[in-house]
This record gives sequence, C-alpha cells and structure tokens, in this order.
Amino acid sequence: MRVLRLHRQDPSDYSCVSYWVLGENNAPGDRNTLIDTGSQDAGNLAYFLDTMGSQPKGIGKKAVERIILTHAHYDHTGGVGGLEAQFDPEVFAWLPAGRRHRPVVDGMTLRVGDEDAVLLHTPGHSEDSLCVHVPAARVLFSGDTLYRITDHLGAYPRTYLESLSRLAALDIQVIYPGHGQPILKDGSDFIRGCLENVGGSRIQD
Repeated sequence: MRVLRLHRQDPSDYSCVSYWVLGENNAPGDRNTLIDTGSQDAGNLAYFLDTMGSQPKGIGKKAVERIILTHAHYDHTGGVGGLEAQFDPEVFAWLPAGRRHRPVVDGMTLRVGDEDAVLLHTPGHSEDSLCVHVPAARVLFSGDTLYRITDHLGAYPRTYLESLSRLAALDIQVIYPGHGQPILKDGSDFIRGCLENVGGSRIQD
C-alpha cells in the first residue's frame, strides 16, 4: 500500500489533508482511492492532478477510481466536483455525496489500494464521521475523529467517547489524520491517550 499525503500549503484556503492510496505493484485488482478531497479551489485541483500524473497508477487505470469521505464538512468534500469531472469515481460517504454515491454501512469492507479496509462509523466530531481501518497494515485514516487532545478541557458528546473507545480496541501503528502530520508509530497508545483525556472531561448525553 502506497500512501501519498496531498496538502497544498495555501494560507488562503483552509483545507484538510487528503490521502491518495495506491497498490504497491499497480495490480489490476487494486483500487486507486482518495480519502477526502480537501476544499480544493482551482489551484488545489491543479496541484492534485499534477501530483497524480507523476505517479504510476496501473496501465489503463484512472488515478482516482473511488473517493472515501470521512465526513461532509467543506474542507473535506469541496473537491468532489472537480475530481468527478476528471475521473468519474465512486464516492463512498455516510451522507449522500457525488454523482455516483455509494452508501456506507458500518463495518463494511472495501478495497483501498491493494488492501482490504473496514469503514467504521465513528460519530462525535460529526454525526456522519467515518474512519478507515486497514487491519493488515495496522493503519487508521481518522479524518477529524482524532485530535491531539492533551488535557481535560471542554465537553464532549457521549458518542465521541464511545467512538474513541471503539478505536482504542484496535491494533493501530500508524494514524493518518485529517489535519496535521501522520503519527507513524504507537498509534494505539495515542488513541488511548485521547480516550483518557476525553473520559476525564465533561460528557454530554
């Protein structure tokens, strides 16, 4: 599994980090997948297309065969239209999105690059939040479900506490978050730290 982090540094455009996931060997059964599209103005779209054009992606295969949206906030979904015009991908999301929307069921398995991933409904940041878990690689694409929560501050919905508890039970080494740099080791420890801090805060039903 090759993971390319796509994020154009542009202070005028607030956008998430997108992840382009490809197979190691560009096999016919691989599925070139983009996790979140960013807000994507024209400059961002051009940056994405230029990056995609520079990478091997399989003979006769589109650079983006499917998109997974971790939730519907604009900084994660704004580029759907532009990428649809280029590649006409399937769009997997909890809420309807895109021309070829594919509804997500909690726990469904989906080919991402050359690995089988599990789509997990993890409400809390938003009601439609998803995480993408790749068990064989011990990888989690967390969208905005995981933040660097370092203190007992504020209040959190109970659904968020429950989602973190679910993620804390997984065997995770690497976390690719929707904002900031990847966590490249001890991902499960990081999740448990978030859970501890949220659990020590005020929980809203």
